[in-house]
Amino acid sequence: MAADLRQRYAGSVLGGLWSFLGPLLEVAAYAFVFGLLVRPRTDHDGLSYALFVASGVLPWSALREAVEGSASLLPANRWVRRSRVPLDLLVARHALVSASRAVVGLAVVVAVALVAGRGASATGVLLAAVALALQTAAAYGVGLAAAPLGTLYPDLRPALASAFTVLVFASPIVYPESLLAPAVREALEWNPFTHLLRLYRAALDVAGTPVRGLDVAFSLLTPMVLVPAGILARDRLRWAARDRL
Repeated sequence: MAADLRQRYAGSVLGGLWSFLGPLLEVAAYAFVFGLLVRPRTDHDGLSYALFVASGVLPWSALREAVEGSASLLPANRWVRRSRVPLDLLVARHALVSASRAVVGLAVVVAVALVAGRGASATGVLLAAVALALQTAAAYGVGLAAAPLGTLYPDLRPALASAFTVLVFASPIVYPESLLAPAVREALEWNPFTHLLRLYRAALDVAGTPVRGLDVAFSLLTPMVLVPAGILARDRLRWAARDRL
């Protein structure tokens, strides 16, 4: 993973620091717009709202990087056509590198919350760690399908970028669930990322929505469905994708 980070930011002054500076700058932008300019009617003040947004944007950024990167993995590594390196290993490594950025970012969020007296519990931190592990597994499953599909259908790559933009507003990432109408909150229950977000935010006293058994069950079920589906797609499409390279 360290080698991947060094290669990705080779020649950069800050090097691997960009792996989490980018998401932190994104968090700052959301916090500025929604915490100072728009000012939605929430119980969060400036710092609390910034922590709330960070606890959603950082995992979302890791998920986006893992899936979008997997869709471009084979065209960017055409040598795999003549190599015995399994596709599974490339996708897994990419998912882990993306998750490492979220680990650092969430650690910063928890540290800031503790220093500011916003509250953080050991149980909450454990739930956040479990959420990241489950998200990484789910991203791996999606990546197994996205790698050959992104090679066979190049239009998938820009489509994924648009899909993740939609996910920002289709998930309670930058807005609290308390602002939503009951019907919209019920619809969010079908979004797997909603349940992961609640686990992430269990480490902070800023979420406003308690973790339930349904959140844990849904979060566990997501990779259990996506990994076998990804393996099935990989088995059916990988040879056609290699021939396309």
